[in-house]
Amino acid sequence: MADGLGRRTVLRCGAACALAAACGKFVDEPVAIEAGAPSGGLLSIPMARVPELSQTGGSVLLHADATDFVGRRVSVLVANTTSQGLRAYGAYCPHAGCELAWVDRQDSVVCPCHLSSFSVDGTVTHPPAVVDLDIYPAKLSPDGQMLVVDLTGSAGVFPAAVNGQVTFAVEQLPALAVVGASVTGHAAGVPFPLVVLRASATQMLAFDARCPHLGCAVRGAQTLFICPCHGSLFGLDGSVKLGPALRPLTPLQVTFDGSQVVVKVPA
Repeated sequence: MADGLGRRTVLRCGAACALAAACGKFVDEPVAIEAGAPSGGLLSIPMARVPELSQTGGSVLLHADATDFVGRRVSVLVANTTSQGLRAYGAYCPHAGCELAWVDRQDSVVCPCHLSSFSVDGTVTHPPAVVDLDIYPAKLSPDGQMLVVDLTGSAGVFPAAVNGQVTFAVEQLPALAVVGASVTGHAAGVPFPLVVLRASATQMLAFDARCPHLGCAVRGAQTLFICPCHGSLFGLDGSVKLGPALRPLTPLQVTFDGSQVVVKVPA
């Protein structure tokens, strides 16, 4: 939708129709704004260009001059939520890649294609999506004139990256004390999710967790990595064992001294 055009209301009917004689869900499709290229991982746009966000319940899609891991244009859904103020989400639904919309009267994010829904904190609340949304810190500049969205990664289960490294003790993530167990999550300063798996008593493996198919975060399962969205399987070396993914996972250098794990991440 072009910059400056008003909202339009669209009617979508999803999987719930199979369970009812009639089904309808009205979703306000947000205005899409050309936001330019991120600088230093920050996407900035004058508030004068996004007046919707000056009102509680308003939302916009920011289309950045950049591509994501699977070659799509970076799209961020920003909403001025009633319950939590400004919130920013990766705008592609993890089910099939449709762009999402904010429904303030439900305090939730909704996919207008297949009716997946997510809470204000990005947690999936209704299928067919099975994984949560990526969340980005969003705030106004000190003078209130600019909206700034940090695309470099939000706080998550891993400690923040420092000098290109994510460092943590196994006791901080006790699941990794067990051989074959794994942890998937974000680290502040890393623009993608990580997956770390305990391969043996002396070896940890780490990968960029994004599935090369549509970017969902994979999970470790003993001797495989699994994409929960579409079922792709990967070996412990990251190689594809079962599609629809066609490319391997991206490995990350990791060191482990028996108690401390250090994962090197791209600058």
